[in-house]
Amino acid sequence: MFNLTAPILPGHSAAGIRLGQPIEEVLFHAPVPIVETLSTLTVYRFGAIWVWVQDGRVHQVGVFVGYAGTLPSGVGLGTSLAEVQRRIGRVVQDCDGTLIVEGSDGWCFDTSAWNGFEVKQNLEAILVEMFVHASTNGK
Repeated sequence: MFNLTAPILPGHSAAGIRLGQPIEEVLFHAPVPIVETLSTLTVYRFGAIWVWVQDGRVHQVGVFVGYAGTLPSGVGLGTSLAEVQRRIGRVVQDCDGTLIVEGSDGWCFDTSAWNGFEVKQNLEAILVEMFVHASTNGK
């Protein structure tokens, strides 16, 4: 079974699921998921935890409402963008429009609805989805 309070470790793991882990290991300990097959990935949805798999190995882990684990900084679901910036660093959108923290690699997130187009207009928005993925800077 998954650990809904396990730390979120950017570029490494969430819910006790490690990036690169064989999906068979995850499925052995998990409830029956909803499965969606995409062109290059398969998504396994276990309620508050989703797992993206490529070539039989965990490629990304997403956590949603119901997950209580946090980053080492204490940032987790329900944290406002203002608090993310205070604890970790400047929130920006990458070239794909994904929300990230400058200089904090291996994770990204989405928030509640926005009131404008810029981060500074939405500092009260809260994190509702967090994703752990491979580091893009090679670490």
